Amino acid sequence: MKKRTKWILLSISGLLLALLCVQLYYSYVMKDTWNEESLAVQAARQHGSLVTKDKTYKSVWGENNNYWVITGTNQDQQQIMVWVKFTDDNLPVEGKDAVQAVLLSSGLSEEQMREQIRNEMPGAVIKRLLPVMYEGEYTWQLQYENQGQLGYRFYRFQDGQAIGEDIILPNQ
Repeated sequence: MKKRTKWILLSISGLLLALLCVQLYYSYVMKDTWNEESLAVQAARQHGSLVTKDKTYKSVWGENNNYWVITGTNQDQQQIMVWVKFTDDNLPVEGKDAVQAVLLSSGLSEEQMREQIRNEMPGAVIKRLLPVMYEGEYTWQLQYENQGQLGYRFYRFQDGQAIGEDIILPNQ
């Protein structure tokens, strides 16, 4: 075998080994999050009447306010959001109030909320919109940028009304 061919094969082997190491490291880092998400979906299926899962969101806003929110459909093929409360040890809370399923039709969907935000804040860029539990209410958490300022705003899930004042982050 020529010297050049050996170097090419060695380089390709090295690259593949590096990619394998990156993938193993990523799996190691994400293992706990994936396990927690799996527990949330399992709890939503057992106690929240979830049949099919569309999206999952992790919501941590404040102390003792750790939730996973799962969107999907129930046995009647209705769109639902299931809120699964977790402990600080990243385990689902036991009890009747730990899992709450809410029909999406009883509140605003993500697309309806985005449309409302575009109308209210025409110059703002929506960075992220997540369903969260805030001050004991089901809400949409908006992270936005408006005129160079980053901020958070919370909207009540049921009617889209803003809750409290915006939280404006200091400029870097």
